[in-house]
Amino acid sequence: MRRLLARFLLVAGLVCAVAGALLLTVLAPADRISVTERSPDPGVAVVSAPGLLDLSGPDVRLSASAGADEEVFLAVARADDVTAWLADAERTVLTGVEGDLDEPRAVTTTAGTGTAADPRAADVWLASTTGGGSATLTWPTASDGDRAEAGGVVLLAATDGTSPAPGQVTLSWVAEGRAARHPSGVPLAVTGGALVVLGALGLLLTPRRTARRRA
Repeated sequence: MRRLLARFLLVAGLVCAVAGALLLTVLAPADRISVTERSPDPGVAVVSAPGLLDLSGPDVRLSASAGADEEVFLAVARADDVTAWLADAERTVLTGVEGDLDEPRAVTTTAGTGTAADPRAADVWLASTTGGGSATLTWPTASDGDRAEAGGVVLLAATDGTSPAPGQVTLSWVAEGRAARHPSGVPLAVTGGALVVLGALGLLLTPRRTARRRA
C-alpha cells in the first residue's frame, strides 16, 4: 500500500512539474503588454492620463497611425504643460487599461470642444517625432518620478492641431512581476517537485514484498 501511494505521489508530482514548466515557458504570457485605442472620432489630440506611461517596465513604446496623407505628430511632455497647451481642445484621454493580460483594453474618456495650435511649433515636448501616416517613439520612464510635481509625463498624438488626431494609438510595456508569468506556473512547479521527492523517498524507504515459497 505504501509503495502504491509513493507511485501515485511520483506520477502526480511529475504531472504538476511538467504543467508548471509549460506555464512558465511555452504557455507563458507575452513578454510585452500592448493596448491599442481605435477611435473614429478622437478629436484633435489623443493624450494619456498621468501615470499610465509608467504601467510596467523600464520604458514604453508609443505608436500612432492616421491616414496615409496625414503627418502624424507623437510626443511626450510634462502633464501640466500638455494641459496648458491643449486648453479646451477636443481630445481623447487614455485613462487606464482593463481586461485580461492577453487582451487588454484601453479605458478612455473625452474632454474639450475646441482646436489646438500646431504641436510642431510648440517647445514643451521632452521628446517628439513625426511621420507620414504613422509615427513611433520609445520613452524611458525611469526618470518620470522626477517630474511628479508637474503631474508626471504623458503622451500626445496629433496631426496639425485642427485636423482629426490619429485614429489608432498603441502603448506597449515590458511585462514585469506578476504580469510576466502565469500565476499558477511557479506553485505547480514547486508542488510538483515536492511530490516527486516524496514519491521517490517513499519508493526507496519502503521495502519490496517478496512471495514466500512453500517447502
